[in-house]
Amino acid sequence: MLEACGRLVARGGDLGRRLDGLAEQATRAAGAATGVIYLLDGDAAVLLPGGAWGLGPGAVDSLEPLAVGAGGDEDAVGRAVRARRAAIVRVTPTMTTGLPETAGRIEALAHVPLVTEAADGTQQVEGLLTAGFTTGPKAPAGPLAALGAVGDLAAAVIRQARLEQALVERSDWFERLASTDALTGLANRRTFERMLELELVRAGRQGTPVSLAIFDIDGLALIDHERGADVADDVLRQVAGALAESVRLVDTIARLGGDEFALLAPGTAGVLVARRVLTSAARAMADHEPPVSLSVGVARFPVDGATGTELLGAATDALATAKAEGRGSIVEAATASSP
Repeated sequence: MLEACGRLVARGGDLGRRLDGLAEQATRAAGAATGVIYLLDGDAAVLLPGGAWGLGPGAVDSLEPLAVGAGGDEDAVGRAVRARRAAIVRVTPTMTTGLPETAGRIEALAHVPLVTEAADGTQQVEGLLTAGFTTGPKAPAGPLAALGAVGDLAAAVIRQARLEQALVERSDWFERLASTDALTGLANRRTFERMLELELVRAGRQGTPVSLAIFDIDGLALIDHERGADVADDVLRQVAGALAESVRLVDTIARLGGDEFALLAPGTAGVLVARRVLTSAARAMADHEPPVSLSVGVARFPVDGATGTELLGAATDALATAKAEGRGSIVEAATASSP
């Protein structure tokens, strides 16, 4: 039995399949009819089904979560989890077993908490192994010992899965941190420049145009000076929201830094989308004092630049012309450079 369990633990792979296998080994070793392995969600104080045996195919999907209650007379589950002590209890008419009808008549339930221990001695309950018996064991020590041996391995499997998931989530978090602007949640400049180069390669291969628009918030420095950094940050977030609401799914938006934002739009719709952004931003900040507006410079690939650097330069020059023309202006690079 332990050799089979060891193989289940060592082989890795899908957590559900491993817990199903361990539930089978535990059930057989204890002479029980059914076995269920639950994972503890400590925040919600609930046990979630993770693996089962003796209940028919796909049984885990039909099992209900078990609440870890206050530990009353009928709450054997809660007592086992809190006291971290295994026990076998007789099933009473008012007791909730959590088992489906396919389990048949169950006379007794064994509850074995799945506990891991850190190097410093700190214990953590990972879940619960529950085995159902059609007749109550006359000598509970034997079945509990067998269930405990498998339960230790199940606890280790669950702990390993949690750590692996935590590593994945942490890696994803660092990736998002590296690619997004912390204040607005938009892509940052590094990510935008990478997307720009990829989009230009695609457009060059297909012979299609690309529009690049750079937005600048008029008077943000004045807002920061008169009303403080918190208000200025709120304006930046509102502009980011206006951008997000106005663009298409195929477009890419980013904060380049300071008070500048960029929009990368496949096709020739750069000016059209820029006008939508200006309208959305004006609506969102209609009552803002001092007034908030955006100036925009628009450039197109390949007519205004054949590379990302050239296109950014053309859009930046167009933006400078727009700001010189007055608040809320939109200038295209081709227009700005024409005699």
